[in-house]
Amino acid sequence: MKFSILPVDLKESSSSVRFYPVQESELGRINELCNTPEIADNFETIPPISMETTRAMWNYMQSGIVSLWGIHMNTRIVGGAGFYVQPPGTKISHVATFFLYLEPAYWGMGIGREAILFLEREAKDRGYTKMECLVTSMNSRAIRLYERLGYLQEGIKKKAFFNNGEYSDLVLMGKFF
Repeated sequence: MKFSILPVDLKESSSSVRFYPVQESELGRINELCNTPEIADNFETIPPISMETTRAMWNYMQSGIVSLWGIHMNTRIVGGAGFYVQPPGTKISHVATFFLYLEPAYWGMGIGREAILFLEREAKDRGYTKMECLVTSMNSRAIRLYERLGYLQEGIKKKAFFNNGEYSDLVLMGKFF
């Protein structure tokens, strides 16, 4: 599958948030964000996240398995939003699994909401009928946001996330279009 690499602006938004497909030249900034402690605490990857790991993600992007947009405010990348999918022809190829991360200084500004709405439009436009995510139960802020946007808790993976010497549950949340 080939997808557009044109920048996307949220027409109904009055903010200066824009979503552009991440370019290879921006991987350093993406890696920097992924190593921000408040962001890294919610990732599966154990920090420090190497540039090699970030480049491996880039390779997945080239195959069409992962789509990633930089969240831009003015000229600065302040986060990333994307989803990954299964290859066409599988029994779960109708689902896009999203992820979202944002520099802590930009939390609480509605950017996460805009990012998810953007991802939903992208997923629908590509023919997916469901969006889902896995979120640690410790991330109550994200869970509240997803619930406000219509995501339902579909299951719990008990003690599936280990961070800073503690286990927490992973919450599976989903939404049909």
